[in-house]
Amino acid sequence: MKRKTLQLPKTVLAPLSGITDVPFRLIARKCGCEFAYTEMVDVNGIFFDNKKTIKMLDHPKEDSPLGVQFVGQDENRILRAAKVCEEMGFDLIDLNAGCPARKVVKGGKGSALLKDPVKLGKIINHLVKETALPVTVKIRIGWDTESKNYIEVGKAAEDNGASAICVHARTQCQMYKGKPDHNATRELKESLSIPIFASGNIFKPEDVKEVLDFTGCDGVAVARGALGRPWIFKEIKEYLQGRPYEGITPQFQELKNLLREHFLLCLEYFGEFLAFKRMYKHTAWYLKRYKNLDVIMKEFVKCKNEDDFNFFLDRLELKEEKILELRSKD
Repeated sequence: MKRKTLQLPKTVLAPLSGITDVPFRLIARKCGCEFAYTEMVDVNGIFFDNKKTIKMLDHPKEDSPLGVQFVGQDENRILRAAKVCEEMGFDLIDLNAGCPARKVVKGGKGSALLKDPVKLGKIINHLVKETALPVTVKIRIGWDTESKNYIEVGKAAEDNGASAICVHARTQCQMYKGKPDHNATRELKESLSIPIFASGNIFKPEDVKEVLDFTGCDGVAVARGALGRPWIFKEIKEYLQGRPYEGITPQFQELKNLLREHFLLCLEYFGEFLAFKRMYKHTAWYLKRYKNLDVIMKEFVKCKNEDDFNFFLDRLELKEEKILELRSKD
């Protein structure tokens, strides 16, 4: 079996449940994202041919290169899901051993796999031997402060053929609280030979350079830093090349156009009901930097169709540079 190879860029779009769907990924790619992951996909949904889960695997040709991230704990179901995704043309398989959500770890998935590095290694080994796709792993530095086993977990992944590791430098118990411990990221990088990607609190280009310089890791995964700011990928690229990036942030009219494009993609892929449901959070993220957001979002929820949304955007304008308002309907 000829193994497929893939050179990951310095910055990738991390998998985010309920967020990194096709519309968001296409917008991110337009804004400079060179590699993206799907939302976290439960392998049980693929195994049982759940329509909602299968829909999450949609990806047009322009949404490439693309990795699919699995969450699961049953080796055979993970492998079956991997073979389905290999046939669907994905470029990489990522195993989630980092999700801290209680409903995930309760089922022995996500961060729960950190408790059993041997089992994690066996799953990776099975994927590597039975598919031709590169296999990467998302981990955390441990379950809690008393069980930081990231070196053991990292070596289990490397020894069983993982192509790269993305480490979120918090424990499962920390969830998203506190500062990420990038001393652990650096130690992991120094202990392994495969590429290491850092994750956690990457919100601006300066964060990327600081983490890369401190840890020596090969790249970063941008997650929450891309919410409402998908152009962060262009900013990071410019900054790392020593060029100013401040002019990349869209002006207000450009931002409205981007919002409109994002909505139309959601409308195309999900239909009217889900489009508004998904765009509520994205609209709030895009407009988060402005004041008067609560009033604006109350108007957003009144939108029922495409014409309503277009009318909402057309009325949206800036007052005193940073304050939003809606023009009268007259």
